[in-house]
Amino acid sequence: MPRTVEQNQAIKDKRRTKLLSYALKAFAANGYDHTAIDDITKPSKCSHGLFYHYFESKEVVFRALIEDVILPMGTFPIEKVLQLGGVDGLAELFRFAASIPEGGSKAVAVAKIVIELDEATSLDDFGQIFAKSHDLRKTLETLILEGQRKGQVIEGDVKGIAQAIIDLLLASIERVSNKTGGFYDEQLLLNLVLRNPLQ
Repeated sequence: MPRTVEQNQAIKDKRRTKLLSYALKAFAANGYDHTAIDDITKPSKCSHGLFYHYFESKEVVFRALIEDVILPMGTFPIEKVLQLGGVDGLAELFRFAASIPEGGSKAVAVAKIVIELDEATSLDDFGQIFAKSHDLRKTLETLILEGQRKGQVIEGDVKGIAQAIIDLLLASIERVSNKTGGFYDEQLLLNLVLRNPLQ
């Protein structure tokens, strides 16, 4: 008995979801610029022809990943932390970061993609708009500078401090991914940047 239209659609939806799952892993492992279609098709045991049946290009699969996986899951609360500003914004950002592992391996992969997206040089217009609106580095620099102006955050190069925080977040992601540890505690991260650490 032939499959119904609904059954065929269910099969297509399942394949597409599977490809997005492998795309998420590939972009998290390699970064946007260094991910090739092969990095998605080989581990998913999918032919290039079948991949291109669902997605026209790397840019299209990345856009689908943003729309169908990343945005529904949620990313760093950029708007909220910028509204809070300074130390309060940093505290909220670190609180969110410490909660990432609770979302499982998918949330950890999403966090890694978003953190590293500002380094991508080959994003299309859609990807650039997403990266700009989710720019963790720029957000950190803004919060650190506000905190420095109020005398609450350690003195020093704002870009260097932001990079150190990003390095710690990426190290935490690596520890969680490899199951060798967890995320750094939110209070520890905050104390690293405060002029007078909280007791």
